[in-house]
Amino acid sequence: MSLRAWKFNDGDLDFIQKYYPDLYSVLEPTISSDRRSVAMTSDELWDRIENLFVDEIALSADKNGELTENGLKLEAILDFA
Repeated sequence: MSLRAWKFNDGDLDFIQKYYPDLYSVLEPTISSDRRSVAMTSDELWDRIENLFVDEIALSADKNGELTENGLKLEAILDFA
């Protein structure tokens, strides 16, 4: 059984590369040539990437606990993926 690839809108992976390089480095090996999807090669990779997204979103909160603009965008990217 193959896992569903994660889908991204134009520019999403560029945004992640610029603002979340640690997350991008995990996504990079399986990014499609059109930069619109990331192949999930195992359940472990799926879990690792999902956890990295959640961690980065949590770290994107301001001192009041509200998500920053980047955090909100990253959350929207995860919701779409």
